[in-house]
Amino acid sequence: MKEADVIIQGAGASALATAVGLARGGLAVTLLDAAEVCAAPAPGSEPRHSVIDIVSERVLRHLGGWPFITRDRTYPIEALELEDCNAAAHLTLSACEVGETRLGHVVERGVIDRALRELFDALPQTRRLATGPVRDIAADRQRLTIHLEDGQALTARLLVAADGDNSPLRRLAGIRWRRAGYGQDAVIARIRTERPPGHTVRQRFCGDEPLTLLPLDEHESALLWPVPRTRARRLLEADSSSFHHQLEIASGALLGGIEASSARQAQRLIRGRAERYIGPRLALVGNAAHTVHPLAAQAVNLSLLDAATLIECVLEAHSAGRDPGGIGPLRRYERRRRGSNARMQNGLDITQWLFGAQAAPLPLLRGTGLRIAARLPPLRQALMTGLMGLHGDLPELARGPGV
Repeated sequence: MKEADVIIQGAGASALATAVGLARGGLAVTLLDAAEVCAAPAPGSEPRHSVIDIVSERVLRHLGGWPFITRDRTYPIEALELEDCNAAAHLTLSACEVGETRLGHVVERGVIDRALRELFDALPQTRRLATGPVRDIAADRQRLTIHLEDGQALTARLLVAADGDNSPLRRLAGIRWRRAGYGQDAVIARIRTERPPGHTVRQRFCGDEPLTLLPLDEHESALLWPVPRTRARRLLEADSSSFHHQLEIASGALLGGIEASSARQAQRLIRGRAERYIGPRLALVGNAAHTVHPLAAQAVNLSLLDAATLIECVLEAHSAGRDPGGIGPLRRYERRRRGSNARMQNGLDITQWLFGAQAAPLPLLRGTGLRIAARLPPLRQALMTGLMGLHGDLPELARGPGV
């Protein structure tokens, strides 16, 4: 039987960040990870990107991963332009208004995972196992034991499920998952435009199809375009000329004409919520605990905050000589993250509905609200603070500039 202080199941940012943070805190960590992080794709070939805010940047700096991330493909965000075409109103928010140089970064998919994997593999007291599925979980007052399908048995004081929205560990623990579809797929592509995007994220709301352009290099942007499922299928099947024409109309030609685009992909949009974040010696983090609409690109930020909060709760108990997998630290973690994540889910759903609804007087009210926000510096600053993640009960890893 193989022993560790903590066993973590997962291969993404939430699993790897949790693993690095707990290992750096002195715990022996075993990462059950059947998937290898792929090598970086050729420049300009990856259409999928994430947005990380200032708080996530701090977490990654404190964990030691930021130098590894910035050597790869990351793009700073200095401003956000939001347009409601039905209300004929727009709002621009700039980081310089709150004394910052950036609101966050656009990061190519896989960059964070590769950086954290490299960090984890270099740490002492860590082990990575490529294993089959977990067959069962048994917890007692001292430890937890998991049995794998290949016959191995592993034991630890804490098990972390960071294995995605279809989490097998969550199912084995008997934690219910509430799932709802949005009836939409997000069309994802990398596009080249007539005008450069600069360092500005652009969002355009026209009915129930909010379109986001994330700035990349020179004249390139990453497209995230949630549309009804049947329309997404037609957009994927359209030839380049037809796709570019439809995209120019939907974007209002914000960056001029569409000159080129990569192969298109579609991402199914699902809202998911675990009824509990914890079980006996078990904690859920990241998409195993929640999934959100990509309207504000918050998925990675929420996952990294889950990881940072769990690290803090577990290491506080460990430093005080208490059980790091006991009910006390786990309840503190759940209390700090479950409500915060639920508020973000609900806020994104309300925003999506509010900007998608066209029945009077909603367009008029939206336009009035955007025009008021444009003229009130305190409200603008509050909005920017939210965009940068600088709100709520932040764990220590998310405070300060990082090292």
